[in-house]
Amino acid sequence: MNGQHHQHDDPIYKITEEIKKAKKLSEILKPKVFAPPGGWADQVVQGLKGKRGGTKLKTSQLRKIFAEVKDICEKRIKDITQDETELYLLYPKLAYAQGRDLMPKNFYHLLVACLDKLKDNADKEDFKMFEEFMTAIVAYNKQYE
Repeated sequence: MNGQHHQHDDPIYKITEEIKKAKKLSEILKPKVFAPPGGWADQVVQGLKGKRGGTKLKTSQLRKIFAEVKDICEKRIKDITQDETELYLLYPKLAYAQGRDLMPKNFYHLLVACLDKLKDNADKEDFKMFEEFMTAIVAYNKQYE
């Protein structure tokens, strides 16, 4: 039961809330906010490594998600008018991973919050910043491995 009590001190939960409040992803996902040590990407990885038990994110799973995200982002950065199907299809893939306990619930909610911002009139900068944010998460994950 006490999993719920920790939400307010979970960095991933806090970051997710900030993203939900933002009008645009690029407005909130700024390199100076997510890239430095102790920044959001670092905090997300620390949150995934939490000592409180619960699901941890396997590096292979993170890489798989990252590869898809990168692919979608790069296509959209090249051509913002590109079909959004792939973006929408990420939702069920993430839900499946979360349902199979391959991904912690807080990380799932973080990614969904980002996708929600990307599906509504996002521009190239939004996709670029999301890709950079994910790149930073993968990098910090590697450091702590």
